Amino acid sequence: MKDNLITDLLLSLSFSFFGLLLIFGLGFVFPLIDPYASIKWIVIACSVVFFYSLVNFILIKVKEIIVWRKGIKSNKTSKKK
Repeated sequence: MKDNLITDLLLSLSFSFFGLLLIFGLGFVFPLIDPYASIKWIVIACSVVFFYSLVNFILIKVKEIIVWRKGIKSNKTSKKK
């Protein structure tokens, strides 16, 4: 579970850095490309990967909280008996 989380975060970081390199490098390599259109699509691609990893992180943490709460409830019921 945690390995998957680390992989998602590394994926998001790599897309972000790759996007930054593309934004700054495209103007020098391909000066005839419309910079606003290319930047728009680079930002869209990087944000999709970022939000995927963010939503996955939130879901993993919510699952951990649910398991933790179930553990607390089961401990309270076992102490009452």
